[in-house]
Amino acid sequence: MPPIPPTGRIDVHSHMLPGIDDGCETIEESIASIQLLKQAGYVGTICTPHLWPDMFPDNTPTNIKRWTDDLATQLHDRGIEYTLWPGGELRFFDGVIPWMKTHGIPTLAGSKYVLADFWEDTWPDYVDQAFDWLLAEGYTPILAHPERIGIAKTETLVKHLDAITARGVLLQGNFRCMTGEDGYLQDQRIRQFLSENRYWLLAMDMHRPDALPSRLDGMQMVVEEFGQEVVDLMTIDRPRCVLERSQTMPDG
Repeated sequence: MPPIPPTGRIDVHSHMLPGIDDGCETIEESIASIQLLKQAGYVGTICTPHLWPDMFPDNTPTNIKRWTDDLATQLHDRGIEYTLWPGGELRFFDGVIPWMKTHGIPTLAGSKYVLADFWEDTWPDYVDQAFDWLLAEGYTPILAHPERIGIAKTETLVKHLDAITARGVLLQGNFRCMTGEDGYLQDQRIRQFLSENRYWLLAMDMHRPDALPSRLDGMQMVVEEFGQEVVDLMTIDRPRCVLERSQTMPDG
């Protein structure tokens, strides 16, 4: 894995790789996104394309590492200083555990952290089963943007979040939800979860450069409402916890 930059923000959730999923479509879009992120103090990104065989059957940990290396090489050749690490956003589905046994665990930057999501409007049994399996195997799951889960009643969602965080699952919030663009409920939930100190990480969940300004606006809203130290903790310090754990992992 590439070395960790000594200072600066790290985005742990990003659809940066061009032409892989519903994120950046071209290398030019990837570069435009990087330029905007650099202006906001970011020095690196963990590339987390969707891993969901129904929609993106070619997206596997092996391929994502190769695609990340390819993009890093293109940045180097163009004289763009920005660090990339491979990762993935694993969609939980019925059968995800056998899929992981076959294709490998999509960890963040070779660490023991695994970013995952799901989109049902209930909390399926296979979600708890996948979390428990990962935890038993020694991984630390991170649930992406729980504020966006489709469960209608926040109190019902909170009961599930309490249960998984008690077992060791971490939560990652999306900056854009602060702006209201993802909906009123999501806007209210992210503020509630921030006030309750539920999140371990905050991230852009960047898809394309034209969608980045609203996410950067959301980051500024967190600064104004919850303090600069909260943003720094979740975009500088804790992402480095992920990367530093990766540096201690053996190759292979």
